Amino acid sequence: MTLPLAIRKDRDLLVLFGLHFVSPYFAFLPLVRWTSFLCPHCDAVFRRDYWPSNVRLGCGERICAGCGRPFDDGSREWPELGFAQKFRFYLPPGIQAMTGGLLFCAIFTLIIAPRDVLNSPTVVVVVSVFLAPVFVWCLVRLLWVQRSKHRFENEPYAMQSKMET
Repeated sequence: MTLPLAIRKDRDLLVLFGLHFVSPYFAFLPLVRWTSFLCPHCDAVFRRDYWPSNVRLGCGERICAGCGRPFDDGSREWPELGFAQKFRFYLPPGIQAMTGGLLFCAIFTLIIAPRDVLNSPTVVVVVSVFLAPVFVWCLVRLLWVQRSKHRFENEPYAMQSKMET
């Protein structure tokens, strides 16, 4: 794309209050840190994220609500993403943590269950029940991926970006 890239500004609440020396010790707190994305023309904020490396699906072109000029917002369509970005889209850090916690709970449940109750179907049911929210999350994301693929193949801006590369 030939459009100017959006400006990324990382914000840290502790730094804003002058507590620079404490900030590295609380870097794991996502609610204290956030990233603002701004229009490169007028510095209008168009998105704030608590996960700075979120993968967004879209054509990549955005019209600023403040100045009305186009710029590249960093989103890409599914076929343009690499493997790591695709994985991060399906399982962002919060969902990865939830999946790990749910797997831990499933394994703990299986460990404390009486041995005479455990068999293969029971294990599959227990793990499936605990991971059901992750399965639902992935199904919703699959719908978004299908829409992105459709946009990439059928909309005119996608054809222009394919020809430019």
